[in-house]
Amino acid sequence: MTPLVAGLDLGTSSAKLVVVDLDGTLVAEASEPYPTHTASGGVVEQDAEHWWLAACTVLQRCGVAGDIVAIGLTGQMQDLIPVANGRALRPAILYSDTRASIQQGRLVALVQGWEQRTGNHQDITNVAAKIAWLTEHEPDVVQEAEHLLLSPAGFVAWRAGATAACDVTTASTTGLLDVAGRDWLVDVVTAAGVRVEQLPRLVGSQQGDAVVGEVGHAAASQLGLKVGTPLVLAMGDAGATTDGLVGSEPGDAYLYLGTTGWLAGVTPAASVDSPSPIHSLVMPGWSERLRVGAVQSAGSASAWALHNLLPGLSFAEAEKAVAPRLSHIRDRPLGLPGLAGERTPVRDGDLRGAFIGVEESTTAEDLYLSVLTGVAMGLRHAADAMGVRQDRIPLVGGASVSGVWRQLLADVFEATIVTGVAEAPGAHSAARAAADAIGLQHRMQPVFDHGDHTETIPSSVHSEYQPLLKIHRGLYDALKPTFSQLSRVRSGRNQ
Repeated sequence: MTPLVAGLDLGTSSAKLVVVDLDGTLVAEASEPYPTHTASGGVVEQDAEHWWLAACTVLQRCGVAGDIVAIGLTGQMQDLIPVANGRALRPAILYSDTRASIQQGRLVALVQGWEQRTGNHQDITNVAAKIAWLTEHEPDVVQEAEHLLLSPAGFVAWRAGATAACDVTTASTTGLLDVAGRDWLVDVVTAAGVRVEQLPRLVGSQQGDAVVGEVGHAAASQLGLKVGTPLVLAMGDAGATTDGLVGSEPGDAYLYLGTTGWLAGVTPAASVDSPSPIHSLVMPGWSERLRVGAVQSAGSASAWALHNLLPGLSFAEAEKAVAPRLSHIRDRPLGLPGLAGERTPVRDGDLRGAFIGVEESTTAEDLYLSVLTGVAMGLRHAADAMGVRQDRIPLVGGASVSGVWRQLLADVFEATIVTGVAEAPGAHSAARAAADAIGLQHRMQPVFDHGDHTETIPSSVHSEYQPLLKIHRGLYDALKPTFSQLSRVRSGRNQ
């Protein structure tokens, strides 16, 4: 029987498991949700035990766990999980938790050159600030903790029998990684109030180090895996998703359109570690970076536009209503779609949505298209900042079903937009990482290297967007003082 490998993706809302053979054929799959606890003050937490139980459930449910020869794990990044004696000492503090604003301010004042050394802007969601909050509010937990794990993938692997480890991609998101020194930032760790020995060891620096342990006896009975099954820590979810969709070589990139939107692409490491609105994550081996340019509002902006500009129409009806206006580019106002701040091409929490160039002849359909075009242009600005230029760009996410949006992206990017079925790409990438880590020869491929796909090519009017891109990019800088003043007035800070 051909060997089977598994990939487990522990995401924000559920665990997704795929089991594949060495041709990449899907043999089994399963998923299991788990809850998130939120509370006032920016609290966002999950019970790490729920991750473990979900992992046990999907493996037991798949029916072939006993035939799996290796399992790769990926998942959400930038979490904080203090552990000791085989258990989590408190609920995991998730990446989106924002309670540590005071501690973040203190760290900024204490640490010299923090952003330059990490290659990323550091906001209140970074793990260093979370650790500082925990040190201040729950010192007994910090004192007891044998390790401070940084992802559910790391936790489940550790619980199953692995050493405490963190992949370099996840480490890039924490505010704790020295991208030049290729190790933890000791002064940041110390300033946060813990010992560097409590941090997990980094993996992904050299070939073969992603095998972080083997399934132990107690865990095997719960997971359904054989004792001694290799545990492989794959890249965190941003890297695994990219690798699962398009690969992880320089030039591999894709677009995502959901509630938010982003362009993710792999680039050489040289000259990309200076802080910018573009997130920069280390890829295994350190020679490439995964760069992510994200817009704050994508599907959320289109939902707002549908409700307020084309009330009473369904999504499908709106698509049909605006399609005749797609080629009327010169009649369309320029739109900034950031309803709640922006992340790319500028990082500005004060920025809000705006229409520029409204005339008497402007229709509701034009304004609706202006919102969708604004998102497309924001993503193109990210591509330009990243140096990503492709003739074919895969598109995933719920909004990829929009034929209108696909056409706008094709025209704005002057590229063919490719869509298709892309189920659990992170889990598939983790399975491929598991096979690679134990030296199995295989024929697994990224999703967009095979299968049936739909292509949307640039229309005859695509060139009309190009002179508008420079004007649109200038609006972010030109309107920054206006948005800042407006924010101060609305918050009462001018009084």
